[in-house]
Amino acid sequence: MFKKAYNRAVLHIRIETVTPLLIRAGDVGLDPTAASLTCVRTRHAQYGSTVYIPGSSLKGVLRSAAESMMRERNFRGIAGACDPLHERQSCGRRLQEDARRANAPKPTSHVHREHCLACRLFGSEAMKGRASVRDLFPWDAGEKDATISEQNRYRANNLEMRHGVSIDRIFGSVKHGPFDQEMVPAGVSFWGEIALENYQVWQLGLLAQAFDEVNTGFAQLGSTKSRGLGVATIELMSLVHEQRGLAESSAVGVGKLASAKENDDYGLFSDAALPESRHSETRGIATRFTIQGTSDTQAWLAAGLQALGALQ
Repeated sequence: MFKKAYNRAVLHIRIETVTPLLIRAGDVGLDPTAASLTCVRTRHAQYGSTVYIPGSSLKGVLRSAAESMMRERNFRGIAGACDPLHERQSCGRRLQEDARRANAPKPTSHVHREHCLACRLFGSEAMKGRASVRDLFPWDAGEKDATISEQNRYRANNLEMRHGVSIDRIFGSVKHGPFDQEMVPAGVSFWGEIALENYQVWQLGLLAQAFDEVNTGFAQLGSTKSRGLGVATIELMSLVHEQRGLAESSAVGVGKLASAKENDDYGLFSDAALPESRHSETRGIATRFTIQGTSDTQAWLAAGLQALGALQ
């Protein structure tokens, strides 16, 4: 079923740092003047070297936040979240082991049906997830006023430097250090996208639940969280949803677009329609819905949270 494109969406998000942020680079290179702990950087063809938030880092935070709410809970007989790092209890490794013992690959419908809800959204070693998180940069390509993005990019790369030491817990003396830490200052924004493909409405709700965990400060980004770093907020700026077929007057989850047999084979939940969009258009053989403005984007996230709550 997932070889077909039933529906998809791109969520345009903005992350603003509430406290300084440090997502550490893997190494500091050969520069002897570089800080001991440096921010991860990338090279952009237009703007040159810049700090950024890797999509993998944000996805890890969102997944961890979602799993903490879902773990050890069942939703209509399906586990909310496994331990993806456990050698035997993770969905991916368990299903891989089952296939190895049977000496034959399982049908994709069986693989999907046997996954927990968190893995259905974020993926596992045995199945691709519905959500793909892209890198976030300190400028907004869609911003009409280029000065705003330019000022924000400058502030993001005007890094703060802090000095620290590691204290021996027994003797109370300096164990390591002093060392320097680079960090992105508070009050800086990063923009990026989260793509959903063949998703159900409750999966949008699980993302919204993870957003709430970040916005309340329960989930933090980057490293050195115990020292107060990594508190941020996530805002859904806009959303573009596209689905196959021209008959639907409103956006729906994949459960309403797939056949009854596919719903049963893949273990999909029943889907409800999403809130009406003020902007919809026919594009070839698909219908596209554009959601903009705080009230409309919040209505979509609320619909997702309602669908997630209905699974209990």
